[in-house]
This record gives sequence, C-alpha cells and structure tokens, in this order.
Amino acid sequence: MLLDLWQSVSPYILPLYYVVILLVVFGLLLENRNPLKTHSYVLLLLFLPFIGIIIYLFFGQKFRKRKIFSKRRLINYAFGKEYIERYLDKGGNGNSPKDTLPQSFVKLINFLSQDLSPLSASNQVEILTNGEEKFPKLIEKLKLAKSHIHLEYYIYSEDDVGKEISEILIQKALAGIEVKLIVDGVGSFKLKKAFLRKLRKSGIEVHSFMPVLFPLFTSKINYRDHRKIVVIDGEIGFTGGINLDERYLNNGKHHLYWRDTHLMISGEGVKSLQFLFLLNWQFASGEELEPDKYFPASSFQGNHHMQINASGPDWDLASIKDSFFLAINSAKENIRIATPYFIPNESIMNAITVASKSGVDVEIMLPFVSDSWIVQSASMSFITKLLKNNVRVFLYKKGFLHAKTLTIDNEFSSVGSANMDYRSFDLNHEVNTYLYDKNLTQQLNAQFDMDRTDCVEINFEEWKNRKVSQKLQESLCRLLAPLL
Repeated sequence: MLLDLWQSVSPYILPLYYVVILLVVFGLLLENRNPLKTHSYVLLLLFLPFIGIIIYLFFGQKFRKRKIFSKRRLINYAFGKEYIERYLDKGGNGNSPKDTLPQSFVKLINFLSQDLSPLSASNQVEILTNGEEKFPKLIEKLKLAKSHIHLEYYIYSEDDVGKEISEILIQKALAGIEVKLIVDGVGSFKLKKAFLRKLRKSGIEVHSFMPVLFPLFTSKINYRDHRKIVVIDGEIGFTGGINLDERYLNNGKHHLYWRDTHLMISGEGVKSLQFLFLLNWQFASGEELEPDKYFPASSFQGNHHMQINASGPDWDLASIKDSFFLAINSAKENIRIATPYFIPNESIMNAITVASKSGVDVEIMLPFVSDSWIVQSASMSFITKLLKNNVRVFLYKKGFLHAKTLTIDNEFSSVGSANMDYRSFDLNHEVNTYLYDKNLTQQLNAQFDMDRTDCVEINFEEWKNRKVSQKLQESLCRLLAPLL
C-alpha cells in the first residue's frame, strides 16, 4: 500500500525535491562561504536525500544568524567603546607599557586591542587544575561577595556541586546581594523547573541563553553560549574550561577522570569578563543595565599582563581563530597545544605544520577516547599530516582531556573555553584569556609535562599501518568536519 502511494506521488515530489536542491546549491554558491562547508553541505544533500535538506534548514542557513545577531553587533560595538573609554582606566592601569612585553607578540596584542580586547597590566592570575582546585576557590570567593555575583555557564548541573553553589547564591540573594545567572539552553537543559523556581524565588535572576524546544535532539545546534564566566563584585573573576558539574571534581562518583584547566583573576582584566557578561545578559534578558556600578575603581596591584578575548556569531572578527593563527606564527622555539577536539581549518593547520617545518618544536595533546566518536574520528584524520611534518602527537589515556590550552616560547599562553575546531571558531560564543607572563606559561608547561606521562605518543610507522576500516571512517567523518 505504501509502495503504491509512493509510486503515485513520486512523479510530483521528486521533481520538486530536485528543484529545492538546485535552489539550495545555488544559494550556497552565492553566499561564497568557506568552500569546505559548501562541499560538506552538497555531500549531505546528495548522499542523504530529504534528511540532508532538513539538516541544512536547521543548521546551514545564515539568515537565522543575521536575524538574531545583526542588531547585537551594533550594541556590542557601541557598549564596547564606552566600556574602554569610561571604565577600563578607573584604576589608572589600563594602558600598560608594551616595551615590557615579549616583542614577538606585539602584533597579536595590537590585533586583539582593535577587537574590544584591551591589554591590562595590574592583574594576579592563579591557574586552577581540575574541579579539585577550582570549586573550593570559587566557593570561598562567592561567600565573600558584597555587591554582586554574575555567572555564565554552558553547563550548570543539579548535582552536589551545583546544589552547594546554588545554596550559597540563594543565601547571598536573600541578604540583598545581586545575583544574575545565564545558563545555555542546550548545555543546561537538564535543570529542572523546580530547581530554577527555587533560585528565582530567593531573588536570583536566571535566564536561559537561546533555549530550544527539543534540546535532547539538538546537542550540536548552532550558536551556543560555551563560555564559563564568574564575576564577583567586579573584582574577582573565574574563566576557563570547567563547567559547574561535579564530574570535574574527580571524587570517585564518575568512572571517567576529567582533566581541565581554569583561571582565577584579580585586577583590571576582570572588567573585560564583566563587559562580556553584561553583553550576553542584555541579549538573554532584554534588560538594559546601568553599567557604572559594575566597574569599580581598582587599586589592585599585580604584575600579570593579559587580554581577554571573545568570539561568536555576534562578533565581526573571528578573533579567537585569527589570534591563534597570529600566536602560532609568532613562535620561535616551541608550541604546545592541548585540546579535546582538533578539527582545524586550513589556515590553522598550515600555521602549525609550517612552524614545525621551520624548526619550532610542536607538541599536540588530544584525548585517547573522546565523548564523541564522530568528532574524534574527524580529529584523527589530521594526524597523518601532523606526523609527516614532525609534529609530536600525544593521546591522553588517564581520562578525558577537556583542557584548552596553548603555550608558545615559554612567554605566551592561552586558557579558555574555545576548542581548536570549526564550532568554536565560527559558531559558539567563546572566551579565551591570553597571558603574557613567563611564570604562568612555565606553570602550564609543567602541567603539560605531567599530563604527558599519562599519554601514549603516536608512532608514525604504526599509525600508517592501522586498519583500512579505521582510515575510511576517519576520512568520511572528515568530510563533515566543517559541520561538526
């Protein structure tokens, strides 16, 4: 019966479908987007009839991005200029002399400074390894809050860690302290309505960033808020790769060990985190805030130079991707990269391989087992080219490597939320901290050395002889790499 029905309607449906495909391909060509993305969508349309067009309608069209973020770009720019002119220099430390900085990275500093990421000098930064170090520090500082607490997380879980922090936030809100919380609509979809009602009842303002109707089926939907930001009284900030979830605590409740890196910041740089939070708060809540009270004059004296840089679909420059490119091209001695997902675009891949061929020691650390087999397969497809160009590749076996760090020449380091992949570069809202400090870079390198003892290094000869089926799987997944 179904066959008869199909035979009767297919002469009308199939020509219409072909017309739709032609229109979609025509539109893709006119947009002049990244050729790799165009190829990937065309392959989807050819090899997954009907399903491919649905995927394109949900994830591939740019008009949704333009509709959502075109006005926001103007708001970001206007508020960003005001933030720099009115608030950054209240402590008198905003413009640090660049002659004290590594000269190799002056071009990077100038580039970021043009993208609402000013250089600040009077900072003190503490590197926090895993939830074991982050959560006690965060809880300690939250309890000391006197004016306001701002939190922005991709994942906020209703587990023991989430509940403990929530109780502190509730107590603070009941005491009259302003508490604002942004959670991502997909990453934090498991939060129950009763849990959120309890927070709101105490006076905590909670907003979901771009909630979706069926989060279980849209774990990779575009334009997620992947940032992890906490700002306390405009003076203390936390940012990096660790979400509010007890899996990062490695307390034995979860079978998988999670390895991640976070930062606690005191000083001028916190104002940049505050600025980014307020932008997303205005977007998620629709509330226009009076910013004066959120940027107190700072008398903090530190010696760490830093820039805090954001990117996302509302940012005109793909600045995290471009800043990685500039930083890698500035390397003279060594580059160390740790990332859970390695799906670089052509410019980043070329920067890495050219650096290695020019005599720079390049090491990349990836998970031995990922939380996504298709993403890991796509990542593995890049390894052969890395090995051919003398890049050393290590696979972390102790657990899941979730840290996103980059160190160069023992002088520069980056810690943030951005993975080295298309999604972080082009789609998600991300935030990275760039540190121009030898001591901090040496600490991160020491941690890299420690993590390397829990790794297996890939041998080129053994890698070439892996199963054909594995190579084929990697190659097929790589075709979809720009969409992952």
